[in-house]
Amino acid sequence: MYGVIFHFLRNYVIDKHGGVDTWRALLAANGRKIDNYNPITEYPDSEVIALAKTASEKLKVPFAAVLEDFGAYTAKQLVTFYHMYVKQEWKTFDVIENAGTNIHKALNQYNKTRKPPHIDATRTADDQLLIHYYSQRKLCPVVKGIIRGLGEHYGESFIIKETECMHSGHPHCTISVQKIK
Repeated sequence: MYGVIFHFLRNYVIDKHGGVDTWRALLAANGRKIDNYNPITEYPDSEVIALAKTASEKLKVPFAAVLEDFGAYTAKQLVTFYHMYVKQEWKTFDVIENAGTNIHKALNQYNKTRKPPHIDATRTADDQLLIHYYSQRKLCPVVKGIIRGLGEHYGESFIIKETECMHSGHPHCTISVQKIK
């Protein structure tokens, strides 16, 4: 996972869970002495997972809930960080539809070894989006959080239902997103 995700995680912990001291405690609990994540350097996925699991334990909050809350927090940062790939007139569904095609494709042109999730998003109606999420990381709670966070960013509300999940043996996660009018 790229260092930018660690920066987002750092911001999340500092803003929502106790500040710099909490972040440093998470790093120390995972054997990391200094906070030196380079945004464009790739780090082992296990490192960010370990930090999130430690946060879950310390907060006494289920791991999936921590991941989803992190995803919601991160959504606006993703839009800001990757602003050059997001059109100003887009809303939540547009960003999600383009994440799996244009945005990841554009990012991969600079680094062919990137391993972004594969996201197929199809509008089944003006107010409904069906997402198929494929990833070896199996971070579907983060995806659901990002959807919620994008909605908050764009002033939209959704009912989000995961009907199939890789954690239950399915080859991908299927997430239905219904816009609340």
